[in-house]
Amino acid sequence: MGKNTSRHVLSILLVVAISVGFIFFQFRNVKWNVVFDVLKNVNLIYIGLACLAMFLYWWLEAVVLQRFGKQADPTLKMGTSFRITMIGQFFNSVTPFASGGQPAQLYLLTRRGIDIGLASSVLLIKFIIYQAMIVATFIFFLIVGFPLLGHTTFEIKYLILIGFVINLGVIIGLVTVAKSERVAAAIVHVLLKPVLLFVKKERREGIRENADSKIASFHEESVRFSGNTRLIWECVFYTTVQLLFYLSIPYFVLLSLEVTDVSLMTTMTYHAFVMKLSSSIPTPGGTGGAEYSFTSFFEMVLSPEKLVMALILWRLITYYSCTIFGAIAMIPFKRKKSKKSIA
Repeated sequence: MGKNTSRHVLSILLVVAISVGFIFFQFRNVKWNVVFDVLKNVNLIYIGLACLAMFLYWWLEAVVLQRFGKQADPTLKMGTSFRITMIGQFFNSVTPFASGGQPAQLYLLTRRGIDIGLASSVLLIKFIIYQAMIVATFIFFLIVGFPLLGHTTFEIKYLILIGFVINLGVIIGLVTVAKSERVAAAIVHVLLKPVLLFVKKERREGIRENADSKIASFHEESVRFSGNTRLIWECVFYTTVQLLFYLSIPYFVLLSLEVTDVSLMTTMTYHAFVMKLSSSIPTPGGTGGAEYSFTSFFEMVLSPEKLVMALILWRLITYYSCTIFGAIAMIPFKRKKSKKSIA
């Protein structure tokens, strides 16, 4: 993973540039002396609660990984699961559509000696549950907060719909792959075709057979995991609570700015819409779309000076913290050499 460091640094710099550019353009008429006064009066206790909610979001994701991961590796410790989670958070933050987290976690699990088919099954079932709970949570807040969308632009509603369709399509596709060995094999063989062009003919058949073996293992384990209903429902509960902690973060940010007239349900509803819209933006961390959607919703309840400070604090807690602590989590892995040493 160290080979791509420069690319990840560039991604982070791009994110920072877009975020800073958006803030200065969107709030070019704001009174910055008033913004700094708002900053001086920020209640750090509520900021601490917002940070705690973010930590619990990470921790519960690690709990789900631990519960599924122990089925594949009984020696998997909670500390290792948390590190793998944080590294996944880092790669999700620096790749478009948060596409880098799963491959990074797969690499770390297989590095422990877990069969790639089994490790893929662990991450697939976990990801399906996460996506399903995002859709279920969003539907709930859409029903509860539908009247709030009346104040937003057509573009916002359109992008939210796109985000919803993307999540739903991802779930359907992943469930199909998990349930159908034929579909999984077809996808893998299509992906292998361009790769095999660069491989000697005598090795191609061996690679195909090895891929088929891994697919069979993946399908067998996926069926086994999906049949463990107690474990599935347990992880559904953890994931739901995880998302609720995440959605509550703007509420504590607003309280830190002495905004007390906006309810927890309203802020969580706004955040659910922001989360859904950001997922449809093909930039690392949904940058640009995240700031735009947050501004579009919360400008209805905040003054410009408090809005810009809320946006900065929210982005620091929900995005940049993943990048910073995810990068820190990678350090121990770089120093280890043996497969089991990361435990």
